[in-house]
Amino acid sequence: MQRRPEIRVGIDIMGSDSSPELLLQAANALAPTLPSSVKLVAIGHPRLQPTTRLPYQSASETIEMDDSPLSAIRRKKDSSLCVGLRMLREKELDAFVSAGNTGALVSYAKMSLSMLPGIMRPALLALLPTKKKPVAVLDVGANLQCKSGHLIQFAQIGAAYQLARGIKTPSVGLLNIGSEALKGTSELRGAYHELSRLSQERGAFFSFAGNIEGKSVFDGNVDVLVTDGFSGNVFLKTAEGLANLILDRINENFSGEEALHMRGHLQDLQRHLHYAEYPGALLCGVKGIVIKCHGYSSPEAFSSGICEAVRLADEGFIQILQDKLVKKKP
Repeated sequence: MQRRPEIRVGIDIMGSDSSPELLLQAANALAPTLPSSVKLVAIGHPRLQPTTRLPYQSASETIEMDDSPLSAIRRKKDSSLCVGLRMLREKELDAFVSAGNTGALVSYAKMSLSMLPGIMRPALLALLPTKKKPVAVLDVGANLQCKSGHLIQFAQIGAAYQLARGIKTPSVGLLNIGSEALKGTSELRGAYHELSRLSQERGAFFSFAGNIEGKSVFDGNVDVLVTDGFSGNVFLKTAEGLANLILDRINENFSGEEALHMRGHLQDLQRHLHYAEYPGALLCGVKGIVIKCHGYSSPEAFSSGICEAVRLADEGFIQILQDKLVKKKP
């Protein structure tokens, strides 16, 4: 694929649980390591502009984490989140990264960017480590309740995402309480039936692995895990919490000569379980590349989100998604 002459990524440094100064520092440190064709544009309060050499877009307002999403996007039109999404809509940016209010980000993205043809709802997609290869999990928080049709579209979006990462014929699984076809809610059973049918059609670009129990996800046998936003968010945060528990216990119980002897193994485990190594969630289904990082993102995690935005923009992810998605509603 022909590389784009310039990639412009907007960086929202306001409204997260981390300080704007910390996120701006991360962007400043990352910028010199990126290809010369990549331009990072910081978006934040005017008082912070003198502290950076990055191109800067002033935004006089901030949507806070505890703001009501719909009320905030109506009242705070000059917030960094709204300004960045409008810049993305007007093609002044090729991607946008924010660690701010998730509800406001999803709501304003739907309003300002519009949906891709045939997509009913956007979904947040997160990449998680497994024993074999990362799995794309969606939805992880954009839609608390989903119909079977939404789950089917999430499967197609996730498969298109993994296709863009170089995986041929991605395998898709449904997060459920058992592996049998009749397990779970009526919506899950309906999605199971339709995904089975779609995966067997001529020209299908994904395979269907059936239902996947939570305990089996990290075996790495599927490339895409589909669920509603409520279950997906609980699953994601439980996985992160368990990973942090394991790493903390290891650090507490190995020291001195033991730590030196185990260094290689511990570093490998750290790479697999440290969630800052993985990018933030991608808001899929809207006409633009939007990355949502954790509200408490470390500089490392925020930088990972920026790098993922650059990669997706460079590879023309939105066009790949449009080319692969089934246009008609299931």
